[in-house]
Amino acid sequence: MKVRIQDNINGREILDFIGGFPRATFFHTPAWMEILTASFPRFRPAWITVRDDYGLRGMMPFIRISRGPFRSLWALPFGTYGGPLADQPATGRLLLEEFSHLTRSPFCLEAEVDFFPPPEEGSPPAGMKIREEECSLITLEGNFDDYLSRMVSKKKRQICNGCRKSGMEVRTIGDEDEIDRFHDLYRLGSRSWGGVHPYPLRLFKELFRRREEGVVFLGAYRDGELLGGHINLFFGRTAQAWQAGISPRSHELGVAAYLVLHAVKEAYQRNTRYFNLGSSGGDQGMIFFKRTMGGSECRYPVIEFRNKWWSWLRTR
Repeated sequence: MKVRIQDNINGREILDFIGGFPRATFFHTPAWMEILTASFPRFRPAWITVRDDYGLRGMMPFIRISRGPFRSLWALPFGTYGGPLADQPATGRLLLEEFSHLTRSPFCLEAEVDFFPPPEEGSPPAGMKIREEECSLITLEGNFDDYLSRMVSKKKRQICNGCRKSGMEVRTIGDEDEIDRFHDLYRLGSRSWGGVHPYPLRLFKELFRRREEGVVFLGAYRDGELLGGHINLFFGRTAQAWQAGISPRSHELGVAAYLVLHAVKEAYQRNTRYFNLGSSGGDQGMIFFKRTMGGSECRYPVIEFRNKWWSWLRTR
């Protein structure tokens, strides 16, 4: 086995490899890495790979972000999933050990790996801590009508029926002017979310330009007005709800539920097995909303490293 760090990689090889993992996500694809690096000039892409004489056996994408001579390592940024995909647990451990080796450089300030799907049991590499995060996962069984009748709460079905009867339409957002409008809704709503929000418009534009590679922007409209939008990322058997924006006066109309309903319908049409509604950040209201749309809590580990002097400096 040969472990390497590659700054450039054959995208077709990566797609063929991760296609063999039923729970691989859009975040593992070359498209996501290219979207990130086009949107954030300081981001530098890299992949840890394990190969033998027969080809690729494991891979793990990560981003380097430099601050002068120092750097941070994220697999992947913004809490998106970049955990190793490997043909067997031992190969996965090789990937993590190599990542851990990078964190031991005196120039590494911090590092993080978000695992989804959860890995095989095992301890994190030395020097790295572990914590748990949550997301809400819908397992798509039967057909869309089965989902609607068995997994969506009666109240949410009534709300969605009300949206339909009011003339609300959900369709794919079709041009960049509409992306501008959607980003305005997202930006206003996300100001209170904390963390890295709001994401810049250029990231939404880069996603929109890659819509032939599994990126779907859904918009909810009534009388030609965009009431809300939803970004959904598709790869293989997994769909990911990523960001949303709803106009303030539209919350009471049930736009959020109606958008999720149509996103799940799209997932069924694409023969998707899992729909990940994402993390709720501990917001109990959001967790309840996702449960009423059929989501079940899924816990997954995050391993992290913080340089001691860097951690001390950030608390001053």
